[in-house]
Amino acid sequence: MISDIEKNYIVVKLEKGDDVGESISQVLDDYGIFSGLIEYGIGMIRDLEVGYWNGKEYEKAKLQMPGEVVSFHGTISSNEPRLHIHTSVAISDHSVKGGHFFSGIADPLMEIHILRLEEVVLKRELNPNSGLKELTFD
Repeated sequence: MISDIEKNYIVVKLEKGDDVGESISQVLDDYGIFSGLIEYGIGMIRDLEVGYWNGKEYEKAKLQMPGEVVSFHGTISSNEPRLHIHTSVAISDHSVKGGHFFSGIADPLMEIHILRLEEVVLKRELNPNSGLKELTFD
């Protein structure tokens, strides 16, 4: 993994075999990011675990084969869960699979663009009505 920063924009390049979630968390630690936006990601990812919220819990699915990232975006909050990312990938038959991102491995690479927020502090608080830790502003 390599990364660089210009003002509040961080560009990350993941190499083959890099754990996507762990790499993003490392970048957040390296640059002291407590609140932000994952604006986009491109590349390919394998061993992708995604979820679909059925109203009570996430129904998870794992895609072993590499998929071309069609979308990858989310929020970074100051508390847990720190990352809330949604993704979709196109697989070899040109169908698209996706949902809430849980994990995945860059293969052969991914590029991710992160915007650090300095004045807006994002947090997550449990909403008893939805059962989800929803975005709030501190």
